[in-house]
Amino acid sequence: MPSNRYIVLFLKNYIERIERVPDYNLDDELIEFYVSLAATTEVSFAPSGMCYKTYVLDKEQYTRIVLREEQMLISSGTTGFQTWEAGLRLADFFTEHPDIIRGKNVVDLGAGCGLAGFACAAMGASRVVSTDFSDAVLKLLESNRKINHGISDKIQVSELDWVDTEACAKLSKEVDVIIGGDIAYDPSIVPTLVGALKAMVLSSQQVVYVTTTIRNPETFELFLELIDDTGVLGRSVMDLTETKMTALCHPNPSADIRLVLITRN
Repeated sequence: MPSNRYIVLFLKNYIERIERVPDYNLDDELIEFYVSLAATTEVSFAPSGMCYKTYVLDKEQYTRIVLREEQMLISSGTTGFQTWEAGLRLADFFTEHPDIIRGKNVVDLGAGCGLAGFACAAMGASRVVSTDFSDAVLKLLESNRKINHGISDKIQVSELDWVDTEACAKLSKEVDVIIGGDIAYDPSIVPTLVGALKAMVLSSQQVVYVTTTIRNPETFELFLELIDDTGVLGRSVMDLTETKMTALCHPNPSADIRLVLITRN
Protein backbone atom coordinates (compact mmCIF):
# COMPACT_ATOMS: atom_id res chain seq x y z
CA MET A 1 0.00 0.00 0.00
CA PRO A 2 1.63 3.31 -1.05
CA SER A 3 2.01 6.05 1.56
CA ASN A 4 -0.30 9.07 1.63
CA ARG A 5 2.63 11.26 0.64
CA TYR A 6 3.24 9.13 -2.45
CA ILE A 7 -0.47 9.25 -3.38
CA VAL A 8 -0.56 13.06 -3.00
CA LEU A 9 2.55 13.53 -5.13
CA PHE A 10 1.27 11.09 -7.75
CA LEU A 11 -2.14 12.78 -7.96
CA LYS A 12 -0.57 16.25 -8.09
CA ASN A 13 1.48 15.21 -11.11
CA TYR A 14 -1.48 13.42 -12.70
CA ILE A 15 -3.84 16.41 -12.24
CA GLU A 16 -1.29 18.85 -13.66
CA ARG A 17 -0.87 16.66 -16.74
CA ILE A 18 -4.63 16.23 -17.26
CA GLU A 19 -5.17 19.98 -16.98
CA ARG A 20 -2.95 20.43 -20.02
CA VAL A 21 -5.21 18.23 -22.15
CA PRO A 22 -7.62 20.42 -24.18
CA ASP A 23 -11.36 19.99 -23.53
CA TYR A 24 -10.82 17.41 -20.77
CA ASN A 25 -12.57 17.97 -17.43
CA LEU A 26 -11.20 16.53 -14.23
CA ASP A 27 -13.47 14.29 -12.19
CA ASP A 28 -14.83 16.30 -9.23
CA GLU A 29 -14.65 13.34 -6.86
CA LEU A 30 -10.96 12.92 -7.68
CA ILE A 31 -10.33 16.60 -6.89
CA GLU A 32 -12.23 16.26 -3.59
CA PHE A 33 -10.18 13.21 -2.64
CA TYR A 34 -6.90 14.90 -3.54
CA VAL A 35 -7.68 18.12 -1.64
CA SER A 36 -8.81 16.21 1.47
CA LEU A 37 -5.70 14.00 1.46
CA ALA A 38 -3.29 16.85 0.71
CA ALA A 39 -4.70 18.89 3.59
CA THR A 40 -3.75 16.16 6.08
CA THR A 41 -0.45 15.01 4.57
CA GLU A 42 2.95 16.63 5.09
CA VAL A 43 4.29 17.33 1.62
CA SER A 44 6.60 20.15 0.57
CA PHE A 45 5.54 21.96 -2.58
CA ALA A 46 6.97 24.99 -4.32
CA PRO A 47 4.23 27.13 -5.90
CA SER A 48 4.83 27.43 -9.63
CA GLY A 49 3.13 28.74 -12.69
CA MET A 50 2.01 32.03 -11.12
CA CYS A 51 0.57 34.65 -13.44
CA TYR A 52 -1.32 37.93 -13.23
CA LYS A 53 -4.99 38.03 -14.21
CA THR A 54 -7.05 41.16 -14.80
CA TYR A 55 -10.78 41.07 -14.04
CA VAL A 56 -12.73 43.98 -15.56
CA LEU A 57 -15.81 44.81 -13.48
CA ASP A 58 -16.98 47.85 -15.42
CA LYS A 59 -15.84 48.29 -19.03
CA GLU A 60 -17.03 51.90 -19.27
CA GLN A 61 -15.22 53.04 -16.12
CA TYR A 62 -12.55 50.37 -16.59
CA THR A 63 -12.95 49.30 -12.99
CA ARG A 64 -10.62 46.35 -12.70
CA ILE A 65 -8.96 43.99 -10.24
CA VAL A 66 -5.54 42.47 -10.82
CA LEU A 67 -4.71 39.22 -9.04
CA ARG A 68 -1.65 37.03 -8.90
CA GLU A 69 -2.87 33.45 -9.29
CA GLU A 70 -1.61 29.94 -9.89
CA GLN A 71 -2.39 28.56 -13.34
CA MET A 72 -2.94 25.03 -12.02
CA LEU A 73 -6.15 24.23 -10.14
CA ILE A 74 -4.33 22.80 -7.12
CA SER A 75 -0.95 23.90 -5.81
CA SER A 76 0.90 23.59 -2.50
CA GLY A 77 -1.81 21.26 -1.22
CA THR A 78 -4.50 23.94 -1.41
CA THR A 79 -7.10 25.21 -3.87
CA GLY A 80 -6.66 28.80 -2.68
CA PHE A 81 -4.16 29.92 -5.32
CA GLN A 82 -6.75 30.12 -8.10
CA THR A 83 -10.19 31.69 -8.53
CA TRP A 84 -12.76 28.93 -9.06
CA GLU A 85 -15.98 29.11 -11.07
CA ALA A 86 -18.22 29.63 -8.04
CA GLY A 87 -15.93 32.44 -6.85
CA LEU A 88 -16.21 34.09 -10.26
CA ARG A 89 -19.99 33.84 -10.10
CA LEU A 90 -20.05 35.38 -6.61
CA ALA A 91 -17.91 38.33 -7.71
CA ASP A 92 -20.06 38.72 -10.82
CA PHE A 93 -23.24 38.63 -8.72
CA PHE A 94 -22.13 41.60 -6.61
CA THR A 95 -20.89 43.43 -9.70
CA GLU A 96 -24.37 43.03 -11.19
CA HIS A 97 -26.09 43.92 -7.88
CA PRO A 98 -23.84 46.51 -6.19
CA ASP A 99 -26.65 47.89 -4.01
CA ILE A 100 -26.39 44.77 -1.87
CA ILE A 101 -22.93 45.70 -0.61
CA ARG A 102 -22.66 49.46 -1.23
CA GLY A 103 -21.79 51.17 2.06
CA LYS A 104 -21.68 47.83 3.89
CA ASN A 105 -19.04 46.05 5.94
CA VAL A 106 -18.20 42.69 4.36
CA VAL A 107 -16.35 39.56 5.49
CA ASP A 108 -15.09 37.12 2.85
CA LEU A 109 -14.66 33.55 4.14
CA GLY A 110 -12.06 31.34 2.47
CA ALA A 111 -11.11 34.31 0.31
CA GLY A 112 -8.33 32.55 -1.60
CA CYS A 113 -6.90 34.98 -4.16
CA GLY A 114 -9.45 37.56 -3.02
CA LEU A 115 -11.62 38.22 -6.08
CA ALA A 116 -15.09 38.23 -4.49
CA GLY A 117 -14.15 40.46 -1.57
CA PHE A 118 -12.08 42.77 -3.75
CA ALA A 119 -15.04 43.08 -6.13
CA CYS A 120 -17.21 44.14 -3.18
CA ALA A 121 -14.67 46.83 -2.26
CA ALA A 122 -14.53 48.05 -5.86
CA MET A 123 -18.32 48.20 -6.10
CA GLY A 124 -18.75 50.37 -3.03
CA ALA A 125 -18.44 48.32 0.16
CA SER A 126 -17.17 50.46 3.06
CA ARG A 127 -14.82 47.82 4.42
CA VAL A 128 -13.89 44.26 3.47
CA VAL A 129 -12.13 41.73 5.66
CA SER A 130 -10.71 38.99 3.45
CA THR A 131 -10.05 35.87 5.52
CA ASP A 132 -8.38 32.52 5.03
CA PHE A 133 -6.49 29.98 7.16
CA SER A 134 -3.52 28.87 5.05
CA ASP A 135 -0.36 30.94 5.70
CA ALA A 136 0.65 30.67 2.05
CA VAL A 137 -2.77 31.80 0.84
CA LEU A 138 -2.79 34.71 3.32
CA LYS A 139 0.57 35.89 1.98
CA LEU A 140 -0.76 35.78 -1.58
CA LEU A 141 -3.95 37.54 -0.48
CA GLU A 142 -1.97 40.35 1.15
CA SER A 143 0.19 40.67 -1.94
CA ASN A 144 -2.94 40.96 -4.09
CA ARG A 145 -4.38 43.57 -1.74
CA LYS A 146 -1.29 45.76 -2.14
CA ILE A 147 -1.29 45.71 -5.93
CA ASN A 148 -4.89 46.94 -6.12
CA HIS A 149 -4.08 50.47 -5.03
CA GLY A 150 -7.51 51.97 -5.61
CA ILE A 151 -9.21 49.73 -3.06
CA SER A 152 -6.37 48.47 -0.86
CA ASP A 153 -7.16 50.88 1.99
CA LYS A 154 -10.66 49.38 2.30
CA ILE A 155 -9.41 45.80 2.54
CA GLN A 156 -7.98 44.00 5.55
CA VAL A 157 -6.43 40.53 5.29
CA SER A 158 -6.97 38.38 8.37
CA GLU A 159 -6.47 34.78 9.44
CA LEU A 160 -9.67 33.06 10.52
CA ASP A 161 -10.06 29.50 11.78
CA TRP A 162 -13.70 28.41 11.51
CA VAL A 163 -13.19 26.09 14.48
CA ASP A 164 -12.69 29.17 16.68
CA THR A 165 -16.31 30.27 16.91
CA GLU A 166 -15.45 33.00 19.43
CA ALA A 167 -13.11 34.61 16.90
CA CYS A 168 -15.80 34.23 14.22
CA ALA A 169 -18.40 35.94 16.41
CA LYS A 170 -15.99 38.74 17.36
CA LEU A 171 -15.14 39.41 13.72
CA SER A 172 -18.78 39.67 12.67
CA LYS A 173 -19.97 42.16 15.31
CA GLU A 174 -19.93 45.12 12.91
CA VAL A 175 -20.43 43.15 9.72
CA ASP A 176 -23.43 43.51 7.41
CA VAL A 177 -22.65 40.93 4.72
CA ILE A 178 -20.75 37.63 4.87
CA ILE A 179 -19.65 36.02 1.62
CA GLY A 180 -17.94 32.83 0.49
CA GLY A 181 -17.17 31.38 -2.93
CA ASP A 182 -16.89 27.59 -3.26
CA ILE A 183 -16.27 27.01 0.45
CA ALA A 184 -18.72 24.12 0.99
CA TYR A 185 -17.12 21.58 -1.37
CA ASP A 186 -15.64 19.21 1.24
CA PRO A 187 -18.09 17.26 3.45
CA SER A 188 -15.49 17.00 6.22
CA ILE A 189 -15.41 20.80 6.71
CA VAL A 190 -19.10 21.58 6.10
CA PRO A 191 -20.10 21.09 9.77
CA THR A 192 -17.30 23.45 10.84
CA LEU A 193 -18.38 26.01 8.25
CA VAL A 194 -21.99 25.92 9.40
CA GLY A 195 -20.84 26.25 13.03
CA ALA A 196 -18.86 29.34 12.05
CA LEU A 197 -21.84 30.83 10.23
CA LYS A 198 -24.08 30.19 13.22
CA ALA A 199 -21.62 32.10 15.39
CA MET A 200 -21.24 34.94 12.90
CA VAL A 201 -24.86 35.64 11.96
CA LEU A 202 -25.87 37.50 15.09
CA SER A 203 -28.85 39.52 13.85
CA SER A 204 -31.60 39.36 11.26
CA GLN A 205 -29.98 42.32 9.50
CA GLN A 206 -26.94 40.29 8.47
CA VAL A 207 -26.99 38.27 5.24
CA VAL A 208 -24.70 35.47 4.04
CA TYR A 209 -24.09 34.78 0.35
CA VAL A 210 -22.37 31.49 -0.46
CA THR A 211 -21.89 30.20 -4.00
CA THR A 212 -21.06 26.57 -4.57
CA THR A 213 -20.45 24.27 -7.50
CA ILE A 214 -22.53 21.10 -7.19
CA ARG A 215 -19.86 18.43 -7.56
CA ASN A 216 -21.41 15.98 -5.11
CA PRO A 217 -25.16 16.53 -4.51
CA GLU A 218 -24.87 14.78 -1.14
CA THR A 219 -22.35 17.36 0.07
CA PHE A 220 -24.62 20.22 -0.97
CA GLU A 221 -27.62 18.59 0.72
CA LEU A 222 -25.52 18.14 3.87
CA PHE A 223 -24.75 21.86 3.84
CA LEU A 224 -28.44 22.75 3.59
CA GLU A 225 -29.48 20.20 6.22
CA LEU A 226 -26.94 21.43 8.74
CA ILE A 227 -28.10 25.02 8.20
CA ASP A 228 -31.67 23.88 8.94
CA ASP A 229 -30.50 21.91 11.97
CA THR A 230 -29.08 25.02 13.65
CA GLY A 231 -32.62 26.08 14.44
CA VAL A 232 -31.63 29.75 14.18
CA LEU A 233 -30.57 30.10 10.55
CA GLY A 234 -32.85 30.25 7.54
CA ARG A 235 -31.81 29.81 3.92
CA SER A 236 -32.96 30.09 0.34
CA VAL A 237 -31.29 28.79 -2.81
CA MET A 238 -30.88 30.38 -6.25
CA ASP A 239 -29.78 28.41 -9.30
CA LEU A 240 -27.11 30.42 -11.11
CA THR A 241 -26.21 27.72 -13.63
CA GLU A 242 -27.91 29.37 -16.58
CA THR A 243 -28.05 32.91 -15.23
CA LYS A 244 -26.60 35.32 -17.76
CA MET A 245 -23.57 36.96 -16.24
CA THR A 246 -22.13 39.94 -18.10
CA ALA A 247 -19.46 41.52 -15.93
CA LEU A 248 -16.81 38.90 -15.31
CA CYS A 249 -17.48 35.53 -16.78
CA HIS A 250 -19.45 33.52 -19.27
CA PRO A 251 -21.40 30.61 -17.74
CA ASN A 252 -19.56 27.31 -17.86
CA PRO A 253 -22.09 24.76 -19.18
CA SER A 254 -20.44 21.99 -17.15
CA ALA A 255 -20.61 23.92 -13.85
CA ASP A 256 -23.77 23.52 -11.77
CA ILE A 257 -23.77 26.65 -9.58
CA ARG A 258 -26.00 27.53 -6.62
CA LEU A 259 -26.19 30.69 -4.53
CA VAL A 260 -27.28 30.08 -0.95
CA LEU A 261 -28.65 33.07 0.98
CA ILE A 262 -28.55 32.62 4.75
CA THR A 263 -30.12 34.83 7.43
CA ARG A 264 -31.00 34.57 11.11
CA ASN A 265 -34.59 33.57 11.76
